[in-house]
Amino acid sequence: MYGHCGHLAILIRQIAANSFLEVLRLIEYIVFFGLLAAGLLAYIFRSKHDPAPANPRNKCESYIERRLYDALTSRGYEVNTQVPCGKYHIDLALYGPRIAIECDGKTYHSSLEAKARDRRKNRYLKAQGWKVMRFSGRQINGELAKAIERIEQDVR
Repeated sequence: MYGHCGHLAILIRQIAANSFLEVLRLIEYIVFFGLLAAGLLAYIFRSKHDPAPANPRNKCESYIERRLYDALTSRGYEVNTQVPCGKYHIDLALYGPRIAIECDGKTYHSSLEAKARDRRKNRYLKAQGWKVMRFSGRQINGELAKAIERIEQDVR
């Protein structure tokens, strides 16, 4: 009879050990699928807006914008590029003094229609509290120092 109880005790220990391992496996599954669900929910509800690029210079749309951006940043200004304002985008913006800088390339800004569009944009930006400054490609390429001087006068 004692031998029979010994076998029963061994059997009970094996069942307990197996049950413990099953509980551990169940916990592992719960943690794994919980993390998977959290990752999926984070992906679904993430911000739909792209984060700003590491370097705002990358958003410049033309050579003259990059040239003026480089000149201003090298003088210590924090320049934002392609800043949304209503249905428009400001080429280069200095937030502190609220200066909107528009870089007008000859091709895009020389037609009567383009000039009318620029005037509408100027009116809108001014109504939103921006001081608008426009520079032609010729001014940026040939007279960059004068363009920077004009901007710096308005910053003061």
